[in-house]
Amino acid sequence: MESNSDISEIYPLVYTQGQKLEIDGRTVSFSIATAGLVSLPSGRVVACDPLTADRPPAFVQAVLPGRYAVDLALARAQNGFEKVAMARIKFTSRQPAVWVMALCKGQDPQTLAPGASFGYRSESGTGAFMDAGSVSQADFAHLEDIDSLLVELTGNYKPHRYWLEQALDRRHNVVMFSTGEGAGSYASYFGIDDAGDICTLVTDFKLI
Repeated sequence: MESNSDISEIYPLVYTQGQKLEIDGRTVSFSIATAGLVSLPSGRVVACDPLTADRPPAFVQAVLPGRYAVDLALARAQNGFEKVAMARIKFTSRQPAVWVMALCKGQDPQTLAPGASFGYRSESGTGAFMDAGSVSQADFAHLEDIDSLLVELTGNYKPHRYWLEQALDRRHNVVMFSTGEGAGSYASYFGIDDAGDICTLVTDFKLI
């Protein structure tokens, strides 16, 4: 997986509305879409594949409780197909000055090979953000009526992307979205502003 320095270069490119890049000899244009508002009453964020993960852990880095927009950076090919390049929770209006890996309990970045990162495995080609308190309710991996959820999830499908904000109760929800090319392992990073506060969280789906 990519390093923190890669994210510092990629992030401003994919989150610039109308940005155009040459990727593998093809022009790709970027736009930003809001997938929903994620509710974080505990301030402890979980990023995972909601359709296959079994009680995924929260990141050890915590944020202020609240409801925050989940913005997707969409990469649009010349044939009109769109894919989610990156998913973001923006906690403040400030810009990240540095990036740090989003870590779960027991993960030590000192044990990683150079350029490697921790991340989650998506088997279904779906990713999500949710609060730690949502995990027990968002047990979609064991949901009997999974077909009805998939219908909702792909309600705004456009080749090859989709997203959904799914309420769980009055305080908890989950915001789900397609992951780049599909199945894979994806790392998340916290953006820290120049005052030392967390201002954003991103998961990169490695389209660039």
